[in-house]
Amino acid sequence: MGFRPVLVTRPTHIAGAHAGRSLSMSRIPFTIRIEGRYSFRRRIHFRNIISKPLTLALQTADPAAARERVAILSARFVVVKSDVNKILGFERKLTGDEIEAIFRHKLEAELQAYLSAGYEDESWSSSVTDFAKEYGEAFRFLRHPDSRYGMTEEVHAELVRRGLGPSISTIESYVEMIKNSLDSRDIIAVLNAMGIEENEANVASARTHMIRAGATASSLVQRMFDEDVLASPNPLHTLTADLGAPSADVTALIKKISGQATNAAVAPPETAPTSQECQFAIYDKRHFSEIIEDVLSELKQDKIWKGDLKQQRRIMQSFAWITGDRELGSYDHRDVARFKNGLKRLPTTFRFGSPSKGAMSRPFEEVISEIDPITPANARNLKTVNRDLSTMSTVAKHLALTSWKPRIHNALIMDFASATVTIQEREDAELRPPWKKEELECLFRSPLYQGGGAGKNRLKTDSLSPQVWHDAAYWAPLIWYYTHACREEICGLEVADVFADHPVPHLSIRENLTRGRDGEKAGEKRIARRRKIPLHDEILRLGFLDYVAAVRAEGHTALFPELYLFESKRGGAQFYDRAWRYMVQWITDRMEVEVNDKGKGPDIHSIRALGSSFYEVDGVNEIMRADIMGHARTGTNAKHYSKRIKTEGLEIVLKERLEFIQRYVPEITLHLDPSPIRMLPIEVRSRVGSGRHRRIRSDAGVCKTPKA
Repeated sequence: MGFRPVLVTRPTHIAGAHAGRSLSMSRIPFTIRIEGRYSFRRRIHFRNIISKPLTLALQTADPAAARERVAILSARFVVVKSDVNKILGFERKLTGDEIEAIFRHKLEAELQAYLSAGYEDESWSSSVTDFAKEYGEAFRFLRHPDSRYGMTEEVHAELVRRGLGPSISTIESYVEMIKNSLDSRDIIAVLNAMGIEENEANVASARTHMIRAGATASSLVQRMFDEDVLASPNPLHTLTADLGAPSADVTALIKKISGQATNAAVAPPETAPTSQECQFAIYDKRHFSEIIEDVLSELKQDKIWKGDLKQQRRIMQSFAWITGDRELGSYDHRDVARFKNGLKRLPTTFRFGSPSKGAMSRPFEEVISEIDPITPANARNLKTVNRDLSTMSTVAKHLALTSWKPRIHNALIMDFASATVTIQEREDAELRPPWKKEELECLFRSPLYQGGGAGKNRLKTDSLSPQVWHDAAYWAPLIWYYTHACREEICGLEVADVFADHPVPHLSIRENLTRGRDGEKAGEKRIARRRKIPLHDEILRLGFLDYVAAVRAEGHTALFPELYLFESKRGGAQFYDRAWRYMVQWITDRMEVEVNDKGKGPDIHSIRALGSSFYEVDGVNEIMRADIMGHARTGTNAKHYSKRIKTEGLEIVLKERLEFIQRYVPEITLHLDPSPIRMLPIEVRSRVGSGRHRRIRSDAGVCKTPKA
């Protein structure tokens, strides 16, 4: 009376029956029967979690069907339980000795690199501590758990407070370098050397301890030129003396890490080194120029580089040229400095040519002997030097897996990253001045917009039948002004990027095939550039959507197909050559336009600077400003919590962005009348020509052939 005992197989018994349920016996493992129907039942036991039964209805009374379903669930239960174990961190963790070994090994490697560079008595030696200071700030930032979200306003403010404001951009670049250098494969090799399981938690933990070591090394090395360190027979031991000596167990682990690659290095190499100075595991006899195309292809396949790679190819070719294009096995750390100093000996106007034609077809020293001494006026921009060093850093990291694999594990031989130059930005420095709205209004009052000739006469005022023609030359400046988008974002638009049927017509700025090459999409500089911008009423009033429809009817993918007729010059570069330089000429012939200290006036990107300046007033919503400009949001709230498109919908947000733009951006095209869409043959579209008339030569009409 009261309850009936129920026998089940694993769990083995149930002490009581629930009200309203009828339980009976079952011989199918991991099942019970409830009111004649089968249910799957397992008990969960996790650390720090009370043991609880899990019951799932199998929705059948058929024993055969129940047996099949419970077999599937039992197998899945084991897999899920294993995954949960991993999530809850039941794997073996790093011990204190292992953490100390990882930390000390990385610390010693960093200090050795600093000491080697500082005591080489080279031109960069005296600046090692300055470099270490900024490099250390990058390490210190990466120590924090939220560093993956990037530097916040608070971090920037703290750096400014400590007098490091001018170095923020440099520190951010070092952050990226450090993240790229701490490759998971190298960390796994360290863990394997110590016999530690290589799960994600241990790899992430080891990476953090290496970052801590890098931060400590940058602080300790500040004393490298102190008298007690200079007088020490072992400067490294002197710098680390305050840390105390490692225990015997830690020392043994450090030896395992250090010897992990050494044993492989002493094995017979595939090709015996031909020089005692070879610092790599094998001596590769191929010349650097021979592997350029292979490296470009491999890095593109790895999605590290994309696009046409013209710039990367030229940089690699210039490295081969400056360093003498030697056998790969003969290179060492001195070639990093040789490349850097070689770049600085070239003026900003220098043209490299190619290995078969131009400067790079001749010996470097021969070309340098013909170049006038570098002056501040023609010195190569240090940002350009850093760009080339960064490119070669990527190449060196790739080759470190093969031809430039170091003989000693974790040794950094071709360290291009540490050769980058610290750039102190002047507060008053600007590449180019912004346009003023009056100057762009001058362009919008030209014959190009109010009626001119065809072809190369579109900026001339004496056409017998003036017409307005529609192409990139007409639309791009208008769109730049009213959307503040970048040059290539507009020149590279596709017809599919214009959403005309939406309640708020807009552009979708995103990667596409037009801006890419070789069938790959390209165009996004960073994720923040992917955005949707509403089309201003003035752009719509002047007939932009009719133009889009006309281009679609022609069967083109690109919105401005005339800019992509040739592979050698595409998009914005083609627009500049065909149209923009003559537009600037039109403005400067009629107005005095500001130039910077190098004589450079505003360019296409300066329209974007003008647009951003419109919002430089009190009360502007900085999140909306960043979203329209395609800038990364700053601050925790803006970056991680503000999700207005998802909460309110795209239509609401686009309406708000349109109202925002129209509130702050002056309308300087109200004088223009809409005109029917007229398009020239594609090969002559956007070829506007100069607005100047040719001067009549003083000897015009004079016969130049002597009379008989």
